Amino acid sequence: MQYLLCDKVARQKILIAAVMAALPQIAFAEDTLSEVKVNANNIQADQSSEKTKSYTVKSTASATRLDTSIRETPQSVSVITREQLDDFRLTSVNDALSYATGIIVDNYETDRNEYSARGFGITNFQVDGIGAPLTYGSVYGDLDLSIYDRLEVLRGANGLLTATGNPSAAINFVRKRPTKDFQARVDVSAGSWDDRRIEGDVSGSINADGSVRGRLVLVNQNKDSYLDRYSTEKNVAYGVIEADITDNTTLALGHTYHQNDASGNVWGSLPLLYADGSKRDYKVSDSTAPEWSYWKNTNNITFGELTHYFNNEWKIKGQLTRKKMDSDARLLYILGNEDRSTGLGLSSYPGMYKTSAIDHVVDIYASGPFEFAGRKHELVFGATWSKSSVVETERGAAIGVPFSSFDSIGSFPLPTFSPANKASDFTTKTANIYAASKFNVTDALKLTTGGSVLSYKLDGTAYGVDQKADADNKFTPYLGAVYNLNDAHTLYASYAGIYKPQVEVDASQKTIAPLEGKNYEVGFKSEWLNKKLNSTFALFKTEQEHIAQPTGAVVNGKSIYEGINAVSKGYEFDVSGEVSDRFSMSAGYTRLMSIKGDHNQNLNPYIPRHLAHLSTVYKVPFIENLKVGASLNWQSDTYVNIGAVRYEQDSYATLNLMASYKIDNHWSTAVNLYNVTDEKYLTTLKYANSGQAYYAAPINGLATLTWQY
Repeated sequence: MQYLLCDKVARQKILIAAVMAALPQIAFAEDTLSEVKVNANNIQADQSSEKTKSYTVKSTASATRLDTSIRETPQSVSVITREQLDDFRLTSVNDALSYATGIIVDNYETDRNEYSARGFGITNFQVDGIGAPLTYGSVYGDLDLSIYDRLEVLRGANGLLTATGNPSAAINFVRKRPTKDFQARVDVSAGSWDDRRIEGDVSGSINADGSVRGRLVLVNQNKDSYLDRYSTEKNVAYGVIEADITDNTTLALGHTYHQNDASGNVWGSLPLLYADGSKRDYKVSDSTAPEWSYWKNTNNITFGELTHYFNNEWKIKGQLTRKKMDSDARLLYILGNEDRSTGLGLSSYPGMYKTSAIDHVVDIYASGPFEFAGRKHELVFGATWSKSSVVETERGAAIGVPFSSFDSIGSFPLPTFSPANKASDFTTKTANIYAASKFNVTDALKLTTGGSVLSYKLDGTAYGVDQKADADNKFTPYLGAVYNLNDAHTLYASYAGIYKPQVEVDASQKTIAPLEGKNYEVGFKSEWLNKKLNSTFALFKTEQEHIAQPTGAVVNGKSIYEGINAVSKGYEFDVSGEVSDRFSMSAGYTRLMSIKGDHNQNLNPYIPRHLAHLSTVYKVPFIENLKVGASLNWQSDTYVNIGAVRYEQDSYATLNLMASYKIDNHWSTAVNLYNVTDEKYLTTLKYANSGQAYYAAPINGLATLTWQY
């Protein structure tokens, strides 16, 4: 509590003191570990990417919970490992996901973001494989990655494990876990716009025999911004303890505290057109936020899990999770468009909003091998139950107060807000039962079949609209096949059903019908260079009904949607891993060939039809301990219709550079440069059909000093 209440400088001092104070206690345990024997099944950290220092992983369970190599997973998978996160100093989810094949990060406001893949929004997030659907499809605040070992991106439908599937992707955040051996690390960073960050991470055995292990991660970050009047503070605390109750049973308890405080933050964005329909140009730093605006987001996540390994290679695992999100915002939305000659035409829409969302999730599953027809196969079955309750209040103020010009918005006086009024109060309950089997039909052919049965209930109100939806025993099928041509190359195909209840409302204030559809994918996967490099080529097609599509209209501060049908198709290529002991890489290309609606119309033109990325890091041979690298992101041109006006953004590329040097066994330093060519571009056109967007950050840099043990 003391850490949360003191000022910024004191927080950083306390963070250092907390990390350093933990060192001697855990270091003592390390000295006694040489004689310890621990069941390898219980040391999950041995599978972590922070240990392998690789740009890929040997296996993933994100698709079916059956631990499977990337080559034999019948869907496209990309992994952003801890090594890549550290090399490019990717500390937030928005930064990291731009390094994944086919993923688009839609920063439509400074403190609210959405993500898309294969032409549609991503609404399925997982933490350690447990589904955490996003109620409104948005992430609030700047989600920090200090507590995660890696991000696994499963493209295509994944209704098997997440209960509600869509055809874009599922993002699985894999937490860091305690290590048996002692390790510690402190990163101190300073960058552009007075960016100051300190991160501490300590892990090791707590008792002499190593049967109890713990990990503590603390982060404090303060920074201003290239945007006028915008600044943020972020605090993260993550603690987890693992205990071996028996040789085959492990209990883990953990908690995450994540706080984002922003001031001068954008709600909506810059009006892109003048009143006459001509294009309005801005400086990169321009913002519609007044001095008094703020948005505070706090997340508290507590989890407990129990894992037991049987002697017959089966295991059973149960997890309980409670997440509480509190959001408090005072905001200003800009209405209208400027008159080119007078500067008049803009007016105010202020609002204060408080949101409290509490999620409870219970998940239990069992997995292991079984014998059938003389061959060994694998089976997983389980159930997930969740309850999410959301309560929102709002306070309004005088709407339509005119501005004398755009430049006067920053000094717009704080209005008098009305008393709080409950805007939303609804509860969502889901129950998902799932099962999947991987049949080893022959040494070369493997079939994965399964499905989930979902029951769902939404009840309550949101902004004066009844929120009611039910689904009983809705079945979603899954079928995948892989055929190994040899030990390195594999053909695969998969089919997955799509079903997702929706909370968006149409113009008549009725909830859009559930999203339903089918997802098809075929491809070719390979492992190269002794399995150090993975590659995938995939063709995909999706058929959907009742997609909630934004119309651009806003009623009482709530976006209006329409339900449409769509067919999308395309292909993608992904490669990641080590080309040599000195050269690591991650690359991908996505081609959306078409996204067509009911009447053959082109849908979602704000999504680029071509998307490519390349990240490389090279260990310089003639300067030992020096690493240099670069990452390049490119996307094709996009557009959106603002009324009768077609607003276009040309294709663009952004280049990032890095260099790090290991001074000795404990000290290292790094420099990272972002948007080196100083490209000027809008962060997204996703909601620009309402006429607003803002610009991404110009060239900037970050320097980091690291101590580790």
